[in-house]
Amino acid sequence: MIETKQSYVGENKTILQFAGESFQNVSIKIKKIDVAEVTGKRILKAGSIVDKAGKIVADGTAFGLVYRDVDFTLSNGTENIPVTIFGFIKTVALPTAPTELVKTALNMIKFL
Repeated sequence: MIETKQSYVGENKTILQFAGESFQNVSIKIKKIDVAEVTGKRILKAGSIVDKAGKIVADGTAFGLVYRDVDFTLSNGTENIPVTIFGFIKTVALPTAPTELVKTALNMIKFL
C-alpha cells in the first residue's frame, strides 16, 4: 500500500471563468519527477497543460489543465490530480498561454 501526502498551496484561486457547474474534471496520475523543482519546492501550478500520461506539454497531445496548485514537495512519488477537460477558462490565470495546438487539442475547453 502506498501512502501519499498531498498539500494544496496558496490562496484559493481558480482558473475557471464562471463559477458553478460549467466544468468537468477527471483524475490523472502525475509523477513527482515530472514536476520541476524551483527553490527547493515542487509545485504544479493550476492551469498547467498536461497530457493523458500526466506529463506537462505545450503541443497537440494536451488532455487538460491542472485544476488547482499542488505541492509535490512531500509526495512519495505519484499523485492523483484533478484535471479540467471541459469548461470556460480564464486565459490570464494560466501560468503559460496555450498555443494554437493546445487549443485545438482541448476542443471542450473555451479559453476566455
